[in-house]
Amino acid sequence: MARRSAKLLRFENTLYKYNTESQAWTIDTIDLNQTSKQVDISEKGTYASCKRMSQKVNPILLRKGFLNTWDSLPYINYNESKTLENTFYFELFVKNYIKSILKGLSSFFDKIEIKEINKVYFINIFHYPSRVIFKKDTVIPTKLIKRYKAIFDGLTYATKKDEESNTYYNPFFIEGSSNMKGKTFKLDTQKLAQHLEKYLTLYSKKEIKISFHEQKNISDSATLLTDFLAFQIENSNANFKRALRETFKEIKDKSTIKGIRINCSGRLGKAPMAKTEWFKYGQIPLSRINANLEYSASTAFTKYGSIGVKVWVYYHD
Repeated sequence: MARRSAKLLRFENTLYKYNTESQAWTIDTIDLNQTSKQVDISEKGTYASCKRMSQKVNPILLRKGFLNTWDSLPYINYNESKTLENTFYFELFVKNYIKSILKGLSSFFDKIEIKEINKVYFINIFHYPSRVIFKKDTVIPTKLIKRYKAIFDGLTYATKKDEESNTYYNPFFIEGSSNMKGKTFKLDTQKLAQHLEKYLTLYSKKEIKISFHEQKNISDSATLLTDFLAFQIENSNANFKRALRETFKEIKDKSTIKGIRINCSGRLGKAPMAKTEWFKYGQIPLSRINANLEYSASTAFTKYGSIGVKVWVYYHD
């Protein structure tokens, strides 16, 4: 009889359970057609540590033109002499610029859609704001105060106490609702859109119109799940399972997910050597082209080094 590996034994122990009443081994099945919103994915899924998994084909590129199409479909001339006149480089710059802006404003970037009509660029930005933002989270860092003063002429202190402590608050936040811990703030998307339109127009010499679209559920996109998980890993000192639990708490509607797989590689849990850990729930049919599958990758930067995060999400059709 062939000897089974410790990895296979750990995997079997997560699937089979011993029933003391019937004195027999039972299989813990997963209901893939579950429609209840109370499904605890972290309890139904499987944890394991393994070697790096080789992924040859990007699941998104494999399905382009079959299930969905590109977010922007302009004619691109790669022989343009100036970088900004090249549509490809212009869209790449806009995406990276907006993504960095939203990261500093406690929002998670999902995607942008760019459409050109009569030489006017209409940019739709899809994002997911943080759940709770308090006043201390809106304080401008000391190294960025001069930059904010140069952009906003009316940047002043809120109170005399703030003037004594040299504290400025970000003008892109407005007061929202209140809870037990005090007042909360939310992102002023209208003011931010006007600011981005002004400076992107000055830089690119093109007429630009920007609109923000808030995503209600973080599980609607694999990109949001990846960025949020990377953010939680940075805050939890590379604790993968704790970051995973916090990410699943943020998912409001779990019934739309038919399967999910998450891979993290790096010095997880302050380990001296890098390792790969993964979590899997349901099924991930990578070889089926008609499967509604999304994939995203990101990097979490911690004091223990960089940690790679990959997420595959399989949605109901």
